Amino acid sequence: MELVDFLRARLDEDEALAREAPKGPWHIGNAVDPTQPCNVHTFPGARPVADGLNWLVAEHIARHDPARVLAEVDVKRQLIARGGPFCTSDCDEPGNEPMDPDTNWTTPLEHHLDCAAYEAAKLMALPYADHPDFDPAWLED
Repeated sequence: MELVDFLRARLDEDEALAREAPKGPWHIGNAVDPTQPCNVHTFPGARPVADGLNWLVAEHIARHDPARVLAEVDVKRQLIARGGPFCTSDCDEPGNEPMDPDTNWTTPLEHHLDCAAYEAAKLMALPYADHPDFDPAWLED
């Protein structure tokens, strides 16, 4: 499996879970006293999405409601939309500009954009490092 394919699959999973969750925006309920358990709900009076939580946990859950997850999935998909060919060379070293006429890079700028996209894709894969399809070799330089 290639890095971009791995990311696309994880983003598809994130999107599916977000679409199955109760619609947001999510809010913290009964958080008058942050030392007391509180809940997260979709709107005042609604059945809680989560209940009996520490205030900081509830804040975290409310902040990452489905709308935010879907927005983040969309941004990440845009970042990997180039889909390659990603530069995996040491192009940041002097003299390592692409010289192969068979590449899709027509200018050094396009080449460096591919390098940046590859580095961004590697970073986007890090939160999924515990997934069985994750390949640690993707992080090697």
